[in-house]
Amino acid sequence: MKSLWIVNRCCGAMHLKKYGRKITGGQWLDAMLSEAAKSDDEIVVVNIEKNPQPDYYCDGKISYYSLQGEPNAKYDYKSEQVISGWKKIIEKEKPDNFVFWGTEFTFSLAAMAAAPQIPSVIYVQGILDSIAKYYLSGLTEEELKYAKTFRDIVTGTTIRQTQHAFEKRAAYEAEIVKKSGHIIVENQWAAAYYRKICPDVQVHFLPITISDSFREHDWNEEKMQPHTIMCPAANYPIKGLHILLKALAIVKNKYSDVKLYIPGNVLRKTDNIKNKLKENGYDKLIKRMISDLKLEENIVYTGRLTADEMAQKMSEVNCFTMTSAIENHSSTLKEAMTVGVPCVASYVGGVPEYALDGENCLLYRYEDYEVLAQNICRIFEDADLRARLSKNAMFDMRKPKDKSDYEVMSGILDEITN
Repeated sequence: MKSLWIVNRCCGAMHLKKYGRKITGGQWLDAMLSEAAKSDDEIVVVNIEKNPQPDYYCDGKISYYSLQGEPNAKYDYKSEQVISGWKKIIEKEKPDNFVFWGTEFTFSLAAMAAAPQIPSVIYVQGILDSIAKYYLSGLTEEELKYAKTFRDIVTGTTIRQTQHAFEKRAAYEAEIVKKSGHIIVENQWAAAYYRKICPDVQVHFLPITISDSFREHDWNEEKMQPHTIMCPAANYPIKGLHILLKALAIVKNKYSDVKLYIPGNVLRKTDNIKNKLKENGYDKLIKRMISDLKLEENIVYTGRLTADEMAQKMSEVNCFTMTSAIENHSSTLKEAMTVGVPCVASYVGGVPEYALDGENCLLYRYEDYEVLAQNICRIFEDADLRARLSKNAMFDMRKPKDKSDYEVMSGILDEITN
């Protein structure tokens, strides 16, 4: 069987070839590709990049294409030139099926237009309809007003405008689901959203694949650094960094040495006109909150991290927090629970279907930063609680499987193809 995967980013061996390093986001793609490489199937991976020429690379049974185009909401999926590019790859590779990794962009609509006879399935990642609904993430009117810069106004990307853009893109998401007719999800919450969009959609279940790196690093009390916290990358409101900062200020009143490690690049300095003109509104708000709450000495940006680097850092901190206003599955929370670091997470989306309050995680309502702060302090103070959460999380996330994730996916693809 040969499958053509359409992904939102360069990944796998192609990313290593082009950039000399592994991907620092979307690690589940590399994890699933590693499993696929052990099978008898062939995989063709296609992503869109704004580069001068299309790229091709073959790594054993996995082939990679990077097509030229706008890798964002401006992608012209109806363009004859775009559809022609997809036809060339499809005619050359002759795939048996399509796998669309996410509905965030309209790449898959172009592929389906190029070859409507080829069966397809969507591996659900973020659900645009739900992201649009919760995008403001508890920000107050005052915060929204402040979180606006010259760049945002010129580019039409203020927080409210971005929310409206997600609402528009949700219409494309619905079109993709209806045309495909098949989705892969890992929880009933996601299934419910898509059954609302398309009542006849065929739902297949498969958990997101976690990189082996997170099984190779074990959290324990001996190497844990007291009063340290890690969170996922948090560069837009839906991830809830503004909520976490409010909680951190409360925690700091009790633990002045508390440190929060944030994956990603340091916030842009605005010490000159050029940098100031490039600043986005949410970063501006976060910088003001850090200053107003006097958290400058308590925040550390780690830079972009590979899966192995993320796992290593998770194994060293006292607590991991996932503070999103909405999540489908939160791969980063699952990764942290796999490492065994004691976790606090917002009770949102599909998260409560595997994160069980008081057993393998502590849960709270995403806007209740006071409770978030209390839960962080509980983990700092209670060794027995840390031990229970860590042990249960590792047990739940590392349970042996009868089949690998790719074997399950391959079975789903056989079903939709035959």
